[in-house]
Amino acid sequence: MRAAADDDGASAVDVIVRGRIIGRRRVSKRLAFYDVRVDDALDAAAVGADDATLRDDGRRARAHAALSAGELIEMVVKASHGAFVTHEDVAWAQKTSLKLGNTGAFRGTLSRRAANAHGEWSLACEEVVEIVEEWAKVNPGKAFQRELYLPNEGGESGIGGEASSRVADGASVGACKFFINNAFCAKGDKCKYAHDRAVQREWIAARKANRREIAAKECGDPHGDSVASKQMRAQRFAQFLLEKFGAEVLNAGTGVLDVAGGRGDVSFELHTKLGIKSTLVEPRERKLNKKQHKWLKKKLKTDESTAPEAESMLCEQIRTEFSSENFAQFKDCSAIIGMHPDQATEAIVDFALQYSKPFAVVPCCVFPDLFKHRRDRDGAPVTERMALVDYLARKTGGEVQYLDIEGANQVVYGVPK
Repeated sequence: MRAAADDDGASAVDVIVRGRIIGRRRVSKRLAFYDVRVDDALDAAAVGADDATLRDDGRRARAHAALSAGELIEMVVKASHGAFVTHEDVAWAQKTSLKLGNTGAFRGTLSRRAANAHGEWSLACEEVVEIVEEWAKVNPGKAFQRELYLPNEGGESGIGGEASSRVADGASVGACKFFINNAFCAKGDKCKYAHDRAVQREWIAARKANRREIAAKECGDPHGDSVASKQMRAQRFAQFLLEKFGAEVLNAGTGVLDVAGGRGDVSFELHTKLGIKSTLVEPRERKLNKKQHKWLKKKLKTDESTAPEAESMLCEQIRTEFSSENFAQFKDCSAIIGMHPDQATEAIVDFALQYSKPFAVVPCCVFPDLFKHRRDRDGAPVTERMALVDYLARKTGGEVQYLDIEGANQVVYGVPK
């Protein structure tokens, strides 16, 4: 198989590569690259259905001319290729199998190219045949370190050493941010910062505490450390809406308009759990999380005789961008809301002003380059979230209140005159 690729750089062969994932680069929801350290490879065309599981050592002989053990290849995982039909298939594989440190068998098209930092071979992955070893199960509580699986200056890999969390010699007490974000640091032992899970947890906890202190002292957040996690923000926001406006107001007309609602978490809380009519306006497809699936399953099982299908328990979704061009389409709503709606933030309050609708928006990102017309009280451009909150409150005459959640938690709300 190596000869076939050597004759022509563009030629490729169908193989099953068995190896360990030691690096990843996620470009988008649809595309990701993985560095795989090869254990062995098989000619996929010669593998029968029973062989595909690679559990029979007698049939797992290394392909005689394909890849050498220890060689590094770059594996490409792309939506619309092989078993990865949509970006959701890519996301599922990333969540369940394509994790740093995992050893698996990957079927795809192997081609040779000019050597680079990620190897001279590229594998266009078509499916994950199986995961032979999960790093997290074999090494509980230990962080995967890429440098242990790369050749050192002597030409041999670092495999065989203890792959545990450690602090490099001479490291400061500070945590390495590259290690925190990627589970490895390219500098390896030369890094002056700590590559240690305990230090990492301490660093994250200290950062959260510092943010809460700033929110309390400088921004007036009254909740202090008594806040819920980000996973609770949809629930807390829904409860806030019910308390401020009441079920009768929210259920008027076509119900609440949830703009740029992402996965639809707030609408799920309002429509599915609280019985408040709601419409989700979001161009991306709605996607329920595990807890929501579990809640629906339990609800349907509890009342099987009259329970509707799960889909009918979800609110309507209109997959479109929300802008002044389609405001009239939604004029019969009872109220308009947005939880971290990004670029749609000001469009929400503009709609509320135009139709005198109750509104509530929790701003997050500012996008100063996109909205250069915004000015703070001193006439300077709005470049920070606090200034954006004040700008929206002044524009609408609305009130500002803190939700008891982590992160961006200031809600601007009211009923414009």
